[in-house]
Amino acid sequence: MRALSLLLILGLLCAIACAQEKGTDRDAAPGAAESDGARADLAGIAARYPGDVGIADDPAVIYASGFEDGIAAPLKRARKGVEVISDPDVARSGTSCAQVTATRGEDTGGDLKIQWAEGVEQCFVRVYVKFEAETAMPHHFVNLGGHTPTYEYRWGGAAGLRPPGGENGAFGTTLEPPKLGKPNGGWHFYTYWHEMHSWQTPGGAPDGRPNAFYGNNFRPDDQRPFVGRDRWICLEYMIKLNTVGKHDGEQAFWIDGEKVGHWGPGFPIGSWMRDTFHTSGVWNKDPRPFEGFSWRTDASLQVNKASLQWYLSDRTWKEMTVDKNIVWFDNLVIATQYVGPLQKTKE
Repeated sequence: MRALSLLLILGLLCAIACAQEKGTDRDAAPGAAESDGARADLAGIAARYPGDVGIADDPAVIYASGFEDGIAAPLKRARKGVEVISDPDVARSGTSCAQVTATRGEDTGGDLKIQWAEGVEQCFVRVYVKFEAETAMPHHFVNLGGHTPTYEYRWGGAAGLRPPGGENGAFGTTLEPPKLGKPNGGWHFYTYWHEMHSWQTPGGAPDGRPNAFYGNNFRPDDQRPFVGRDRWICLEYMIKLNTVGKHDGEQAFWIDGEKVGHWGPGFPIGSWMRDTFHTSGVWNKDPRPFEGFSWRTDASLQVNKASLQWYLSDRTWKEMTVDKNIVWFDNLVIATQYVGPLQKTKE
């Protein structure tokens, strides 16, 4: 009898512990399940490779570079202002990193772009970034997405248009930093896909005017104050594609190893107003679980490209106090699993 009582007590304690563990996910709505690759409690690929040494050889890694050997293919420069500098006092690790500069009156910055032949169903990009102390914030920053070989606008040119999601389709999401002069701003996604909402009407439908679709906004609440100038920040962002015919796609991002935003089937709870999904504030008038993403309608459309953008448009020139606006990138890893922050090497 005593042994039976002891077993019952142990079973009860185990059930309580399991329930507490499941209840620690602050992003998911009741009944919503995250994909394993988007859970914030995973150690990540980088935990197995201190200093990222050897990480490029991991079977889950598509591409990795610390820029010690320059800009290695298939990574390519685009537009002006891109260079690799060798300065251990600037680099996040090693001796080199990529530097992109936008110069007043000359150019709008530059990009580092990569596309891989075999698209994937889920993709993570982890990169370290550092904004120069006096720089303005960019118009657009780092991007992940995909397009089929026949899509008309392969690398941009489709602003204002909703891309198709089929065999001639595309999708993409850009992780944007907080803007200057907006204390309530924060990191957010700016997203294009075939079911995106229009800015033109409260219900998100176009009203006949041109350029009806610009990136939809997904900004998490309760973000830490932005102290991102003149220090290295670990960014990681993810897209998980949907099963064709379902809305089970996801996107998420992490700052310095902490998951800040995650959107998927049934989470978070919020309301659409025009082209923004609100989870708080006056526009969160009809809170419902997020429907999840239908990124595509054809399985041929997969994640197959990423870019480290530094694009300062005419709009952002107004914020500039210096003639050269600089960002640095280092320790780039693109993979099919969560990567996580750079781990210290053993001394």
